[in-house]
Amino acid sequence: MRNPSFWGDVVTRVLSTYAVVIFAMWWSGFIVAMVVNLEWLDLVWYWVRGLPLVAQIIVWVLFLPGMVGLWIWESSYPALIRLLAFGGIVGWTVLAVSSFLRAVR
Repeated sequence: MRNPSFWGDVVTRVLSTYAVVIFAMWWSGFIVAMVVNLEWLDLVWYWVRGLPLVAQIIVWVLFLPGMVGLWIWESSYPALIRLLAFGGIVGWTVLAVSSFLRAVR
């Protein structure tokens, strides 16, 4: 139990699991909001923008891919560009958390 590699493996697995669960929930919620009610995305965007600056920074750091996706969605770019950029961010998130699959092997 006191083996340093044991704790390194445990921390890696816990953080990877956190990343997979949080971002799966984030992107699932994002897609549900796109299908059910687009105003939900606006509500989340304006809620985050209404937080104090320190809280905004924390939210952006913890949920960076999702916040970038939300920023892209709220931008004034044409819909096709927003969808392509959104797909790129989702793909980047999948690649970024793919370490989870390597960690649990």
